[in-house]
Amino acid sequence: MKKKYLIILLFAFTFNAFSSDTTIIRIHDRTDMTWYGNYDEWGVLPDGSLDYQKIYLHYTMGCATGGCSDWDYTTQIFVRHRTGEIDSSLQSSPLFTVNGNILDSVMYSDSVYVHFWDFNTNSLDSSLSNLLEIIQFNDSLNPTSSTDTLYAFQSGFYNMIFDTLGNIIDSIYVLPNNTMMNSYYNWYQIFDVIENYELARVITPYGSMLSNNWEFTSIFDITDFAPILKDSVEIRCHYSGWSSGFSATLDFEFIKGTPPRDVIQINNVYNGGYSYVSSSDFENNKLTPQNLYIKQNSKAAMVKMTATGHGFDNSQYAAEFKPINYYLKIDGVQTHTQYNWDSKCGENPIYPQGGTWILDRANWCPGTRAETYGHEITTYINPGDSSEINIDFQPYTWNGTQTPSYIVQCQLFQYGNPNFINSVEIVDVIKPSLKDEHSRKNPICGKPLIKIRNYGSDILTSLEIRYRVVGGDIHNYNWTGNLAFLESEEIELPTLTSWYGSENVFEVELVNPNGKADDYNKNNKMLSPFENVPEYPDTFVLWFNTNNGVIGGVSESSWQFLDEDNNIFLSSGQLPANSQFKDTLSFPSGCFTFYVQDTDEDGLSYWNNNDGNGIVRFREDGGPILKSFIADFGSHIIHQFTIDGVPTSINEKETMNWKIFPNPTNKNIHIEGFSKTNYDIVITDNLGKKILQFIDNPLGSISKTISLKEFSEGIYYLKIKNKTQEIYKKVVKQ
Repeated sequence: MKKKYLIILLFAFTFNAFSSDTTIIRIHDRTDMTWYGNYDEWGVLPDGSLDYQKIYLHYTMGCATGGCSDWDYTTQIFVRHRTGEIDSSLQSSPLFTVNGNILDSVMYSDSVYVHFWDFNTNSLDSSLSNLLEIIQFNDSLNPTSSTDTLYAFQSGFYNMIFDTLGNIIDSIYVLPNNTMMNSYYNWYQIFDVIENYELARVITPYGSMLSNNWEFTSIFDITDFAPILKDSVEIRCHYSGWSSGFSATLDFEFIKGTPPRDVIQINNVYNGGYSYVSSSDFENNKLTPQNLYIKQNSKAAMVKMTATGHGFDNSQYAAEFKPINYYLKIDGVQTHTQYNWDSKCGENPIYPQGGTWILDRANWCPGTRAETYGHEITTYINPGDSSEINIDFQPYTWNGTQTPSYIVQCQLFQYGNPNFINSVEIVDVIKPSLKDEHSRKNPICGKPLIKIRNYGSDILTSLEIRYRVVGGDIHNYNWTGNLAFLESEEIELPTLTSWYGSENVFEVELVNPNGKADDYNKNNKMLSPFENVPEYPDTFVLWFNTNNGVIGGVSESSWQFLDEDNNIFLSSGQLPANSQFKDTLSFPSGCFTFYVQDTDEDGLSYWNNNDGNGIVRFREDGGPILKSFIADFGSHIIHQFTIDGVPTSINEKETMNWKIFPNPTNKNIHIEGFSKTNYDIVITDNLGKKILQFIDNPLGSISKTISLKEFSEGIYYLKIKNKTQEIYKKVVKQ
């Protein structure tokens, strides 16, 4: 699933230019989550003396040691925040226990025998009565600590009297030597008040088709939790699964600087899982209105809400497959409506999977994040007073065997004033990128796609964007729009005239927001390493087999080739079902996008229908297969490529001459290739720490064996660099 080619870029490989201001701390390192429950681990974060413009959580989910589970389970990452408050609960402890049980009284003696008739010997016999272990708790100041243990025999019962034939003719009471009456100490158990705040939620994929070394990283912006992400923290991974399993690796990235506004207070509004028996029960007994105090110095506030629906064995397929809204109300006034639904499961970057991975769901898809929605409520709060916060879900009725349920995490964040007036932030480089979450859209040779955010209080209406491949020509683009404070927008940039540079890293910089100097320019630049697109000959054959799936009498599937300006260059038009096509296609030089669309969003192969299987391939005219596409692709295929030597930042043909094997390895890796100049080899671990280096190796044919025997299992990154090229490979040590 992953192709990672740069060593130093640990976290999904898009990074801020000021990396020296970044601190990375790992808490949970491939923690196996193999059964329902909580997996807690302590770690030490920065002490809070510095400000951070950004805090990211990089949640890398992998298969557990024994492999991935076949089912979709909920995982949640919490910080267990010690509030500093102390609470207590009334407890009651007994004066003694008998054989581990609490009894009202006990009668006992030093030695007591029970009489019985032995029919084997036809005579009266006896045995000791039940042995009693009486543990006493006589210290009222330490009522749970034992003070003495007494062993005795049970008394206070009747021994039977038998005649010579073994018949019971009478009884005699066995008096105890001692009798103890139980009483109780009342005491208060004092404990720290702990608030669990959810930092991330990812539903696991259907793992039956995933290899045991599968991993996928989701990145969460958790900057607003800065006040509680400091010093010693306890981080909880909650796993709702009932079978093994998945692993969790959590890397916290702190980037020094000034946030857009300072967080003054964080409060949980709702925190838990809630069954949806009925609308009235849900609103009156589950998501009840909450009154929270707005601090006197608060200038702004936001409600953040993450809700996922689960369960579907009922008449509504609720809550998992039922699209509904929720409504945010402040002091009884409805301020926001949110459609709580993920409509892009067919574009899931983790594919193919077992199970119903392509079906859209209530704010989640198998293997991907649950979306957190932010609702600005600044105009509705009154500092120094309380505000009533209430979430209502769109009502529905259901019947069936499975009660719908929702996992809801909702927080109120209170802030100070904006820290800047005129400022802009680069949030992400979506294309080109090596991020797992953007893998469906990459690699590219066409139009870059970035995400910006207004970082200042003034409305952002214009911006200059400079971008290039590192070492290549700078391109300029003037953006215009209208973004209020903290609003964001994705911007597609014009195609680079050349992807040639000194290394495979895309660079973008934002300058002159609103035609003026940026009040804060430390977050204006971002680098994004990328992988080259393949280069194909100018003539090749497209093999395309449609399956049986039809809509409106024609195949659900069709294809197009788009040029670098997204104009249609070639198109299949409507195709008949269950048909095979072998089209010989010719292209001029340039960058092209191969786009396959399936209107039913179930690809050319999917286990849960009767459509059969299709095929998509590129093949040399009279030669081998150039590219074979996965038929179980969901909504679409997006594949970019170049024709006739469109320049890239690394000569792909020369790079392909390098061979690194075996991979994975349990001992050694072997490198073979050819270099026209002297070269260096560097190997780092997955935190970017250099573990091996071989400098200034001689030119010519290369055949080198490197031992990894002394290093632990895990992922390592290998870089080979000479004067003309630089390649990166991920190496797995098993």
